[in-house]
Amino acid sequence: MFKIRSFRIFLFLLIGFVFVLFLRPKDEGFAYQDYFSNLNQELKTNGFGKPVVILDLDRLDENLSTLSKNIPPPLHYRIVVKSLPSLDILRYITKATKTNRLMVFHSGDLVMLLGEPEFSTFDILLGKPMPLRALEDIYKKTKVDRFQKIHWLVDTETRLNQYLEFGKSKNIKLHVVLEIDVGLHRGGFLNPEETKKTLSLIQANQANLEFDGFMGYEPHVTSVPNLFGEKNDAIEREIQLSLSRYEGFVTSGKEYFPSLFGKELLLNGGGSKTYRFYQKNNHVVNDVSVGSALVMPTDFDVSTLTEHKPAFFIAAPVLKRLEGTTIPFLESLSSLFALWNPNLQVTYFTYGGAYLAKKESPKGLFDNSLYGASTNQGILNGSRATNLQPDDYVFYRPTQSEKVMAEMGEVVLFRKGKLVGTWKCFIN
Repeated sequence: MFKIRSFRIFLFLLIGFVFVLFLRPKDEGFAYQDYFSNLNQELKTNGFGKPVVILDLDRLDENLSTLSKNIPPPLHYRIVVKSLPSLDILRYITKATKTNRLMVFHSGDLVMLLGEPEFSTFDILLGKPMPLRALEDIYKKTKVDRFQKIHWLVDTETRLNQYLEFGKSKNIKLHVVLEIDVGLHRGGFLNPEETKKTLSLIQANQANLEFDGFMGYEPHVTSVPNLFGEKNDAIEREIQLSLSRYEGFVTSGKEYFPSLFGKELLLNGGGSKTYRFYQKNNHVVNDVSVGSALVMPTDFDVSTLTEHKPAFFIAAPVLKRLEGTTIPFLESLSSLFALWNPNLQVTYFTYGGAYLAKKESPKGLFDNSLYGASTNQGILNGSRATNLQPDDYVFYRPTQSEKVMAEMGEVVLFRKGKLVGTWKCFIN
């Protein structure tokens, strides 16, 4: 009887032990991949000992080649400035793609670009409708002849009337592009009928208003539910539906306002996630905007951009490496953390932190939620397999490009794994 009872206790303990082992977190740590190991060594040898944004020019070149392949003539490529906030980056891309078209979203960026001789003659389309006060401020800070050549985005009849009164007060002509809703439902004219009164107003005031075309944005199509068939096939069907809506605006405009549509219009569409669908079965859009796809932040990890490679990263130096994870007020229990979870075997403190980014390399690092986030010294945990030492770098992939580049102030350039210079960024 005693033996049976002992066996049952042993079996119960064994089952409990196996169950605990099953629940115990797995070691998720890995050392650097070769690509990041090389970047780390170069930064330790020739870097600056501070957090930096890395731009891999070789990968950027590959993305530019992919872009050019997917936007063949007669389509025109327009650079989205907010996603690539650096005059040097813009110079590099305009030269590589032979484009002189920009999409600008911020009044400060517009004023700066108009003040640069090489960009002052570019074809610039506003990516969002500007408040009247912004229009007035831009006018004060720029030359009148250049100001009048910008394509100003208009989303409502009310805004058009504001622009018209401004044009009359300054005795100038504003070139306007109408924002149309092709399925995103983020504003703009909902249907061709809504544009009639606006186009009529432009036609009646051609001394102060010039109609230049339409802008229809459709990033929503990449979120189409994948119920049947391939995801990209579903996206392409939604693109065609958006193009059909777009064509309705153009057809209606030509019918009712032939004098406004008697020239080649700017018919802008697309975006990083959808640009490649405009190379076929498109008889409407002639101007396609792309920015983020050239550097690939994580927000753009979608099926339509699998040809593109991540080209920029944040690299932050490790300041300290501590064994285990010791939490204030829980010191007596802290030694148990790593016994239970191997991913708490090491604590790293980094130069800077709380980045708008995801950990990329070494794999298996994560934020310590008990400590909380810090922009001064980031706190990361990992297993010993991550194998970092002070002065090594942690690499992150930003979730977006514009905010990260602007906050860091510059990008550090790499070519064939070697640091070859820096480019300044501008603040939006």
